[in-house]
Amino acid sequence: MSLIVGAYPAQPAGSQQEFFRGLAAVPAVRGLELPYGPHGGNPWPAGAPAEWAAVVTSIPGTMQRLGASAAFGLASPDAGGRREALEFVAGLHAYVLSLKGEGRQVEAVELHSAPHPGADAAMFRASLSEILGWDWGTTRVLVEHCDAPRPGGRPEKGFLPFGEEVEVVRSLVEQVGSRVGLVINWARSVIETRNPDTAAEHIALAREAGVLAGVMFSGCSPDATEFGYPWIDAHLPAVEVEGAPPGSLLNRAGIQWCLAAAGTGPFIGFKVGLPREGLTVQDRVDRLRQMCALIEGS
Repeated sequence: MSLIVGAYPAQPAGSQQEFFRGLAAVPAVRGLELPYGPHGGNPWPAGAPAEWAAVVTSIPGTMQRLGASAAFGLASPDAGGRREALEFVAGLHAYVLSLKGEGRQVEAVELHSAPHPGADAAMFRASLSEILGWDWGTTRVLVEHCDAPRPGGRPEKGFLPFGEEVEVVRSLVEQVGSRVGLVINWARSVIETRNPDTAAEHIALAREAGVLAGVMFSGCSPDATEFGYPWIDAHLPAVEVEGAPPGSLLNRAGIQWCLAAAGTGPFIGFKVGLPREGLTVQDRVDRLRQMCALIEGS
């Protein structure tokens, strides 16, 4: 099995080249999930192999732009907020083209159905339809599901409900085929319901609807941990990984259950955070290697 790794929450403040060279020695890794910020993306990481693939996620920039403007979002019913989000994705598009111009293989981009509150499925579909009209080449435009609003509780993201996103993407698949799809992030599905079974259920439903394009493993906990408050979306490692909080709900059995639900079609990857201080570069690489082993089933 070959994996896309969101390494940016785990990388050290310095020694980036050493870190990515170490990660390149892990056979299961075939590429990186790269973050796109509120005003742009970073250069290809020093030390990362030129032949690796990339999946670009817009979640860091989406959350920061949403924090500055409550109407911002591709699903916004506010015309100005939706236009701002489309301009943001236009910048992401230019970033993808720049990476591809350097010879990088950008498999996909991951977009999100902000804002909260007030995300509207019809507006989200209109935004995605416009975005799919741009020239992406072989790069796929994917929706990554985040937790939806839930009665009686404060959400982490609070974007569109899963069923509405599935229907939006399914309707677009009918028009443009596999150029569009849906990505399930384990933690973001579990945070939504507080039930570890939800991730596999979402995966199975997306696959049944013909929209499943990717699965990213990232953990969460009902307890306060060094990563933050209970149910924070902070990319906790699986509980079997050295140094992981004992309350992390992501584990080997859950990973294998989700892989069985996903089948062989979607890309598979993971994203875990690690403390910024107190770990050597080799410690970081070793913990990402342990995540790879859990997913590979060894």
